[in-house]
Amino acid sequence: MNSFLRQTISQLPGPKGLPILGNLFQIDLQKLHLILEEWSVIYGDLYKFRVLNETVVAVSDPALIQHILRDRPETYRRISTLERAARELGIPGVFTAEGEQWRRQRYLTMQAFKSDPLRRFFPNMQKITKRLYNRWNDGVDLSKAVDVRRDLMRFAVDATTHFAFGYDINLLEEKSDSFQRHLECQLAGINRRTSAPFPYWHFVKLPSDRAMEKSLVVIKKTIDEFVLEARQRLENEPGLTDQPSNFLEAMLLSKDDDDTGFSDEEIRGNIINILLAGEDSTAYTISWLVYFMTEYPEIQNKMQQEADSVLGEEMMPLDMSALEKLTYIEAVALETLRLKSAAPLLFLETNIDVELDGLTIPKATSIMLLIRSGALRDENFTDARHFKPQRWLELNSNAYTHNRNASLPFGAGPRFCPGRNLAMLKIKMAIAMVCKNFSVTRVETGRPVEEVFAFTMMPDNLKVKFEKR
Repeated sequence: MNSFLRQTISQLPGPKGLPILGNLFQIDLQKLHLILEEWSVIYGDLYKFRVLNETVVAVSDPALIQHILRDRPETYRRISTLERAARELGIPGVFTAEGEQWRRQRYLTMQAFKSDPLRRFFPNMQKITKRLYNRWNDGVDLSKAVDVRRDLMRFAVDATTHFAFGYDINLLEEKSDSFQRHLECQLAGINRRTSAPFPYWHFVKLPSDRAMEKSLVVIKKTIDEFVLEARQRLENEPGLTDQPSNFLEAMLLSKDDDDTGFSDEEIRGNIINILLAGEDSTAYTISWLVYFMTEYPEIQNKMQQEADSVLGEEMMPLDMSALEKLTYIEAVALETLRLKSAAPLLFLETNIDVELDGLTIPKATSIMLLIRSGALRDENFTDARHFKPQRWLELNSNAYTHNRNASLPFGAGPRFCPGRNLAMLKIKMAIAMVCKNFSVTRVETGRPVEEVFAFTMMPDNLKVKFEKR
């Protein structure tokens, strides 16, 4: 951390803006993370910007970010507009809850995502990965370009839904992608409402707002099927009362008469929270990993050699021990997470007046954490903007500067992402299957592959072609 002589936010540097409007017209929401990262290079680890009457403090120093994340949820919270948007939409859950509501929901979530449930889930993960193989293998026969991001969103939803709710939604074998598109609509809409200078939708709803709300009706109807099936399972299998097999069953069993359990709205909200978190972040990470495989054929070749060595004649890992042997593929995944984090920004605000590295920040001030920024700096990682998976295999080598605390794709502190282990399972299973069975090349679309931010960060214009090995 640096020692700042400044005492108030007004003394922080930042981009010049217009009277009343501030920096509103300098911000493109789809490029928000890139704009804020660029400003951090110009104005430093602590700077301010303004949108209308709202002043935001941006923080990019990894040590300060770690300090802030450790002080959640008492000192800092997610920006209140996110919780408000979730409640207005009827989807409150562990990812948007704060204070005691969060603590009550966090315990069940952490229990659900432990390693033992993941090991029990592994046979279902194999089945879902085989469906992904079949989808792409059929595409090979048709010699068609694949929108890999959309297919991986199906894969991520299938895995998350089966693991967390015990429901086999099987989007990978569906021809229609309507449910997936309904989900995709939600994060973009929540991003708009969270970032909006004022709640315009209270007065007039744009076509995008109406589309989001219509999609949410469809999602809730599908979720009601998850819940009904889980309730029937609990009735038919009394043994599940003492040992629920997934997160949804645990939520349903927690519901009791003294109001300490989950309400129906919280159950539905948590399902949507986990679906959105499990779909976008994992699908986008695997998509970026595939992108890097097409950019660096020599790295793809090395990944294929490892898959051949570990898997032998099998088309995918048969157990968790095989996954643990895929050390180079894991290094590629970690390097992808470092450079292309699906969560490059975190929107927070202060619960109380705080002192941050000599800066006094009043209660209810908006804080923007530039989570990825530190991972792109040479003082934290040698050749920080270059894709070098080997750095994760030589952590004790003098050849690399390697500050692991500067790469936080899953967050840190009490509210780190509980789905980290499930995400890594999905990433390694999908990529191991790809490396064993296919070679991947990128299909030119006439436009470059670009980073697009919509609450999470995704690749746009990424089309690939799979060839059988």
